[in-house]
Amino acid sequence: MILKGRIKLIADMIPECTILSDIGTDHAYIPIYMVKNEKCKKAIACDVREGPVAVASRHIRQYGLEDRIEARLGSGLKPVSEDEMDVCVIAGMGGVLIQEILEEDIKKAKLAKALVLQPMNCIEMVREWLYQNGFEIYDEGLINEGFRIYNVIVARWTGKIMSKDQLYYYIGEKLIEKKDPLLRKYIQRRLDIIDKVLNEMKAMKDQNASIINEQKTLREELHALLEKID
Repeated sequence: MILKGRIKLIADMIPECTILSDIGTDHAYIPIYMVKNEKCKKAIACDVREGPVAVASRHIRQYGLEDRIEARLGSGLKPVSEDEMDVCVIAGMGGVLIQEILEEDIKKAKLAKALVLQPMNCIEMVREWLYQNGFEIYDEGLINEGFRIYNVIVARWTGKIMSKDQLYYYIGEKLIEKKDPLLRKYIQRRLDIIDKVLNEMKAMKDQNASIINEQKTLREELHALLEKID
């Protein structure tokens, strides 16, 4: 099996493990790839919908991995036991939903050696939630696929609650430390979003001054960061 783009980046950022849980698995491509390449011994492919679970089961049988990968139906982390929380992938869904999944079963989330998260939006909310709940973000990566830049976050629970400057909720510290090749493009995309938000807010009758000021401050910080990485 050959993975590409966003899915390949997710797989590349998963550490070797005994059990991999893939939440919202869809086609079970990541569990199959990881087991076939001996990066994990066993895997659990979970989804809240019966259709994807059926598709995942079919693909697992197709590759002859029924003894090493199990497809399970259920919401969030519920299908996974505490003993199976080794490495957990939650990808391809909104940041708010990812946050809700982690919050709902935070006891299990804390047990994971690694949480590999790929929010489709609201990434800043996910980063802030992780920091405020004692999780360390120890790796991040970017991939350009089509017209979008996707972000993958790898975190683990340390119990150390942190508060960061808002800049680091929008642009991950690890991306800056690693000087990710897509960092400049990623920052520019964030600036484009801020400019769009500010223009839309200017047209509103009831303007929220605090939000406008917050966005302007963030824009200044992002421009300053761009100058540093030139």
